[in-house]
Parts: sequence; structure tokens; C-alpha cells
Amino acid sequence: MTHSDRTDAVFEAFHGLSDEEWLHVLTASVFAREVRGVRMPDFPPDNIQREIHGHHGEVSIHEAHVFYREIKAYCAYAGRPVRPETALLDFGCGWGRTARLFMKDVRPQSLVSVENTDRFLMAARRANPFLSFLQAGPVPPLPMVSESLDLVTSWSTFSHLDEFLAGHWMREFHRLLKPDGLVVLTTQSRRFLAFCAEQRLRRASGMRLEHPWHEACADSFIDEARANSDFEAGRFLHASSAKPPHFQAHYGEAIIPRNYVLKAWGGLFRMIEYLDNPVRLPQVLIVLQKIG
Repeated sequence: MTHSDRTDAVFEAFHGLSDEEWLHVLTASVFAREVRGVRMPDFPPDNIQREIHGHHGEVSIHEAHVFYREIKAYCAYAGRPVRPETALLDFGCGWGRTARLFMKDVRPQSLVSVENTDRFLMAARRANPFLSFLQAGPVPPLPMVSESLDLVTSWSTFSHLDEFLAGHWMREFHRLLKPDGLVVLTTQSRRFLAFCAEQRLRRASGMRLEHPWHEACADSFIDEARANSDFEAGRFLHASSAKPPHFQAHYGEAIIPRNYVLKAWGGLFRMIEYLDNPVRLPQVLIVLQKIG
């Protein structure tokens, strides 16, 4: 096995780079299998990337890098900076792009990703054989030891889970995290209600919606006034993609208000941040630290 084929080759080659320099390496890897003599992970087919994120390639890497930078900044702020030995779990990993960002900072044996959708999981494994990708069931537990993690990340998964699943997974994260461990996740913001209404107007006017997800949005939160009232009251908002008893009813579009996080999960985690700033991130960023 050559150095460039070793699972830790990316970490060893690029650990000393700044985050901005690392972004240049990652974007170069969209077009080149090797960068600076190091074999880089592949990318899944563009259609898989677009199905998950609505875009692919350089755009997808840039979006992930923004999330990555926020995670690192808040970990440092909370006194738990990302280190080579940080045990990190990426939940709902899609094709594995978030874990790929951390290959510069964390040794590969400490990076684990989980995914529920078989096609996405296989795409992640094929593209990046250097990291571990595990199958997650729709509900916990994960086959992992309690208090074995330092950090859980989750981009745009809690923007789809209903209250039942979200609560179960937050309790599982609490079980898996070490004392003072962190969860960094995203959910939709209140602005998403207006976005859904806009998609309905576009469809009603005969305009073609750009992505199947936009069709799903047009069918979500039909009663916009009631949804806004629920948000004001701190209720968990969810528009299901199917009707019970089909299990797919637990998935759809979700908005988790700040007051809900404090009330429902405040006994498990202290809130470090609830950031709703579209200039920094397209979704709400929630940073929580395990209590105890």
C-alpha cells in the first residue's frame, strides 16, 4: 500500500493547512483524483448529489464548508475544540460530504457517519473508502458505546424528522456523548413558511418548479397563519410527506423553534446557540452541550 492509498493519507498530508487552503484542495478534488500527490475521495454521481442537496460538485463543497467552519468555531467557543482525536459522528450523512470536510482535522478512525437511506449510504461508501459509514435504522439505538462521542453533527436532517423521531434521536445523542459533548444540527427557519407559500403561488401561476423538493414544499404548511401561530407558541412544526400509519409520515419538512428546544431538550442539553442568520447559513444552526 502506498502512502497515498492509506486511510490516514489525507489527514497526514493536509492537517497543517488553514481551513481556506483546505477548501481549495477539496474543490480541486472535484476534478482530480489526486491532489498534491494524495489520493482523494471520489464524488458520487451528480444526480445523487442533486437529489440530496439540490446541487453538486463545487457548490456542494462550498455549502458544506460553511457549515464546517461554523461547527469548528462553536466547538472552540464551548471549550471543546476539534482535535485529531475528537470522536465525531455525522448523523444523516447523505453521500458523506460533512465527514469529508473533517478529514483534515480528525484522524479517520475517529470519524463515523450514519445514514438511513440505502442508496445514499452505498454512494458514500463507494466514494470514500477511507471512512466508516454505518447503516442507521429509522429509530435508535445505534450500535455504539455510551459516552463514546465528543461531537455529533447533522446537516439538514432535523429539517425533515417529525417530533417523535427528533426526540428519540436527541436522547440517543445524549446517551452517546461524553459529558459536555456537543450536538451541532440544522433545521428550517420560520422563513421557510414563506418559501413554501411562494412555491404554491408559482405552481398556481403555471410556473414549473425547479426541483421535486419544491413540489413537496408547495404541499407543506398549507395553513400559513396557523403555522406561524404554532411557531410563536414554541411548537414543533412538521408537514408530513405521507399519511399515517405509513412510517414515511415521520418524514417531511420540519421547523424547530428556539423555545421548543429549550423546553423539550433543556433537561438533556444546555443551549450554546440558536442562530437564525441567512447571511451565514441557509438553515437555523442549533448548538447544544450535554448536561452532566
